[in-house]
Parts: sequence; structure tokens; C-alpha cells
Amino acid sequence: MATTLTSSTIAGAIFGSALTLSGVYSPWIIISQMQNSNFHMLQTFLTASGCSTIAMILARKYGIAPCAPRSQSTLGMFPYDGNIIGGLLLGGGMTLTGACPGTVLVQIATGIRSGCFAFVGAILGGTLYSMAKPYLVSRSGSRGAEAVKDEPRTVQQYVGMKEERLVLVYEAFLVLVLLLAGLTERAENVLFPPVVGGLLIGVGQVASLVLTGSAVGVSTAYEQLGGASKLAWRYVSGSGEKSGSRPAYNSIAFAGGIVLGSWVLSQVLDFKVPGGEAPIAESTAILGGFIMVLGARIAGGCTSGHGISGMSTFSVASIISVAAMFSGGMGLAFFV
Repeated sequence: MATTLTSSTIAGAIFGSALTLSGVYSPWIIISQMQNSNFHMLQTFLTASGCSTIAMILARKYGIAPCAPRSQSTLGMFPYDGNIIGGLLLGGGMTLTGACPGTVLVQIATGIRSGCFAFVGAILGGTLYSMAKPYLVSRSGSRGAEAVKDEPRTVQQYVGMKEERLVLVYEAFLVLVLLLAGLTERAENVLFPPVVGGLLIGVGQVASLVLTGSAVGVSTAYEQLGGASKLAWRYVSGSGEKSGSRPAYNSIAFAGGIVLGSWVLSQVLDFKVPGGEAPIAESTAILGGFIMVLGARIAGGCTSGHGISGMSTFSVASIISVAAMFSGGMGLAFFV
């Protein structure tokens, strides 16, 4: 147990350092991406995804980690309903907060004020989801279970293409998009170009695979925190069982590592927030953090879990979740 938590913390610290150096933790960077006025986030994100694809194939080939594609998240209404609805909420929360479930931890470590309020909302969102999860699972029922069981999980299963060929097509597509996005204006105060930042995040993925046997993902930590809070309340109030199963804490350790790694780096290096801090009201940050994490858990993953890790396995659920995330974020940015 202690060894697992230590490995998760170290992996989180490496990943958090990569997020910090890449600059994608900046509220301005994220909001500007949703407004389509700056593409630093997209360039970093796609580079990290390309690196992660290769890393996960090698990890699976050499038995380092299973790297299984994510299955759809269902609420029992229609296929991929959880991925779509959750992704839309996640993207909307990102626009309101200028953060994602992973980068909000870096914002706390680097002293970005709005990140602290977004974190409060994120904890509330994780707590609500942990309370509502039994109902959501029972609501989806056997219909949802059968849909997940029978539906193809990956793009290659849908189109009948070999994974090796699909990897080449995907990597070529990423290179093309990166070249086009590279023609746009560069963000201010970034330590590294977005491609370098993406490569560093790819290193963080490798560290997670080697140290924990799992791909990166952050939003589960908020659900675990919510479960721990619920358990503590039941213990104090005497309203529930004090024994029995206990929530896992590996994702919490990974999230704690992100904060630790980012904080240490911020003390060693003197750098400014890329693009400067965005003026985000406290109430907006709390609301955004709440719907961001609630959406991420409904979708079964966040920007890291679905975007960097899930898309790297060509998971259809992850691709749909990420598409919904950007649609929700950009759609809300159009109005606000």
C-alpha cells in the first residue's frame, strides 16, 4: 500500500512538473483556446497525445501496463450519453475556470487565486458524484451494461484497420495540425514552445506507466476525495458503518504529487504565468470547478484521462468525450 502510494506520488510529481513547464495550467491559455484566439493548449495537447500513443503501445507490448481502451460511460439513455453530457459539462467548466481537473492543482501550487476557488468547486463536484454514483449505476441498469459490453471500444474495431496503420495515420494527422497551428501567434511568458511542452507531458505519461502501471488521469482523485469525505462524515456522525471497504487513495496520491512537483518547480524557477492571470470571479470559479469535475466523472475521465491517455488507445468513448469537451467549452465561450 505505502509503496503504491509513493509510486503514485512520484509519478504525479513528474506529471505536475511537466504541466507546469508546458504552460497549459494558465487560465489565459485555456480560456484563449476555448475562444480560438490562441492555440498553445491544442498544440501541447496534440503533441502529448502523439507521444502517449507510442508510449502506451510499447508499454502494452512489453507488459509494463495493460493500457486498455476506455469503455463508454453510459447513463442508460442512448449510446455514449455519459461521454457526451459529461464532456459538455467538463468543457463548460474549463471555460469558466480556465482550468481542468489536473491543471487546477498546478494553479494551487503556483499561487493562482482562481484555482483555489475552482478546487473548492471541484471537491464539491467530486463529493456529489460519489453520492450520486450508486443511483447513476442503477439507473443505467442492464441496458447500459449490455451497451458497454457489445459496443466496439476502438476506432480500429469500427473501421477494420490494423493498429499499426492507424497509428501512422493518427501521427501524420497530428503533425499536419501542429504545423498549421504553429502559424498562429505564440503565447507570452511560456518557458517552452508548445511542442516541447507536449513532449514533457509525454515523459510524464511514461513515468506513470512505469511507476504505477496505469496511464495518467486526475479526475478520479476528486471522486476518491468525495468518497473519503462521505466516509469521514458517516464515521463522525455515527450514521453509517465504520468498517468494511475503504476508498482507494492512489489517485489522491497522484494528485498530491502534481501539487508537490509543481510547487517545488515554482520555488526553483522564476517564471510568470503564461499570458498573465485571467480575471475570474470567485463564484464563477467555484461553479466552474463544480460542473467541471462532475462532468469529468460522468464522462469517465478528464482532459488527462480521456484526452492524453484515452485518445492514445483510439478509444471511441475518449474521442467522443474530448469532442464534447471542446464543443461545450467553445460553445460557452461564444456566449460569455
